[in-house]
Amino acid sequence: MLETIGKSSCAQIQSFEGLRRLESSHSACCPVSLPARSRVRFTIQANKKVVKRQTVVLRKDVQGLGPAGTLTDVPNGFFRNYLKPQNLASLATSGILENIEKEKQRQEQAAKDVKAKAKAMAIALSTIGKFVIKKKVGEEDKIFGSVTTAEIVDAIFKQTGRELEKKDIELPEISKLGTYTASIRLHPEVVGTFNVVVQREKNA
Repeated sequence: MLETIGKSSCAQIQSFEGLRRLESSHSACCPVSLPARSRVRFTIQANKKVVKRQTVVLRKDVQGLGPAGTLTDVPNGFFRNYLKPQNLASLATSGILENIEKEKQRQEQAAKDVKAKAKAMAIALSTIGKFVIKKKVGEEDKIFGSVTTAEIVDAIFKQTGRELEKKDIELPEISKLGTYTASIRLHPEVVGTFNVVVQREKNA
């Protein structure tokens, strides 16, 4: 019985010694190891605060945002603390957005109508073809004074019933009797052309 216990104790001792040798060998080849009770530390970073925005329509011109009527996105705080108290902007509700769209369509149609009217006038000027201006004449058919844009506007009005802007007319240099080509800008995209016929003014 005592012999059996002795053998068992001896075996345990040998096993323990083997384990120590194995651990020592492992430490020698792998010098870096984690402690049995190592603690893992986590660093928590707070996300940056997300700035909430909302769509507004400007009631007045606002530097950096645009003219009155502009639809734009702004931070909630900027609208609540500045734009709204100053009555510079309103929230872009569905009703406001609908009105903006209707106004946009109205303006587009008005612009089309203006352009169409300008084209019609250009056709009228081309169809009439010429506008006569009477001038006193000296030697070699040279006229006294000059042909003015005011005289051209008056001549056009008498034949078309439409009064045009003097500043929009371009005339060549006219110094004697003859026929000259002139033009008038009726619209940013429409230019009308016509002839100016300078004739001798009859003596009274």
